[in-house]
Amino acid sequence: MTLHPMLPTALTQFADILDYPQPGLADKARLCAQTVAQMEIPPLEAGSAQLSPDALLSAFAREMEPMSFGHLEEAYASTFDLGGAYPYIGYQLLGETYKRSIFMLELKERYRAHGLSEADELSDHLVCILRYLSVLQDEEEFRELAQYAILPALDKVLAASRMRDENDQSSLPLYLAVLQALYDVLVRTVGEPLIKAANWEEEHAQTQAEAMNEMPLAYDAVE
Repeated sequence: MTLHPMLPTALTQFADILDYPQPGLADKARLCAQTVAQMEIPPLEAGSAQLSPDALLSAFAREMEPMSFGHLEEAYASTFDLGGAYPYIGYQLLGETYKRSIFMLELKERYRAHGLSEADELSDHLVCILRYLSVLQDEEEFRELAQYAILPALDKVLAASRMRDENDQSSLPLYLAVLQALYDVLVRTVGEPLIKAANWEEEHAQTQAEAMNEMPLAYDAVE
């Protein structure tokens, strides 16, 4: 199955929305919604209450339209900096490990080979990878990055942030609605994620707790 010809345009527009807020954010979201609608992506299962990707983007645009620039920055930070939905694909998949470092170095090499720069961001930032995919001609590599990296990371972030009713995406917090729209577009044009991202944060916390339990206390040593 060949990739949708409008997918590179859509990914560039998603990158513009998910980048640090700039003036005209609502207009960018509306433009992306129009592109996604024109792609005529197959709908979800009959009877599902989940909003379509273009509807999610349109709702995001309506919410962002009246906000001041300061409030836009707060909305961004509350999702990506404070809300735990860190937009670093390597971090979500691998944590702060040498494997993430290798992944980032490989991405840097690929970007440079295509004349791209990460600017001030780390190379595994979602926006950087989306901009790379938008110019990538190798369909096999495209699918590899989408199905083994972006989609598993997004699935993990969204699973941790979903509302109690998983079918009600209309109430997803602002930027998470954009991530859901991106996830849906990629799944329906490229395919399902081929791996499940490990919840290494819980494993790390458990390891730390076990280490603390085994650590002798100072007064124990005195006794």
